[in-house]
Amino acid sequence: MRRLAPLVLAVLASACLVQRAPPDAPAPTAARETRTSTYPDGTKRSEYNVLVWSDGRIERDGQELEYHPNGKLRSESSFSHSQPTGVWRTWFLDGTLRSEVDFGVPGSTAEAMQRFWHENGKLAAEGPALNGVRTGSWHYWNDDGTPLREGAYREGKRDGAWVFYDEHGAKRAEGTYELGLRVGTWTLWDEHGEAHARSASEVELGGDQ
Repeated sequence: MRRLAPLVLAVLASACLVQRAPPDAPAPTAARETRTSTYPDGTKRSEYNVLVWSDGRIERDGQELEYHPNGKLRSESSFSHSQPTGVWRTWFLDGTLRSEVDFGVPGSTAEAMQRFWHENGKLAAEGPALNGVRTGSWHYWNDDGTPLREGAYREGKRDGAWVFYDEHGAKRAEGTYELGLRVGTWTLWDEHGEAHARSASEVELGGDQ
């Protein structure tokens, strides 16, 4: 027994050094709040929903509405835990639809359409997007319905063949992009309709990306 005493003491000493694991922290809880903002004259400017978490986080969650100063709806959107979701719409001051953008479900790999209109109600742009980022084939029009430009996007940047038109709908330029950069040889048409070949570095084009 005397020989076992040191071993027993060593085991007891090791046991005393073992620290107990702290109890599991309670899971954070959230309270939903509807918040509003106003214009200087007191007219409602926006109404939105948030989740206020016990750990200090605040997430946009649910429908959000924004109004023009005249009281008409300016935009309608929605979030799920701060991620855009569903169809978002905006309106001009007179109530005419301005845009309709489908964000789908957060994390979705499916493309969804985006559409934009001129104030006179004519379509201004249309094309697919993935989680709000432009992709695939897009078309743009002037407010009289004539074509403005058309081409494809990849990861939100112009990529592939693009065609640009003048204010009368006649071809103005045609060429290729690679992830937002003009490359290769482009064809430009002058005011007489004559085509001229130009290197990408010589081409200057406007328009939204």
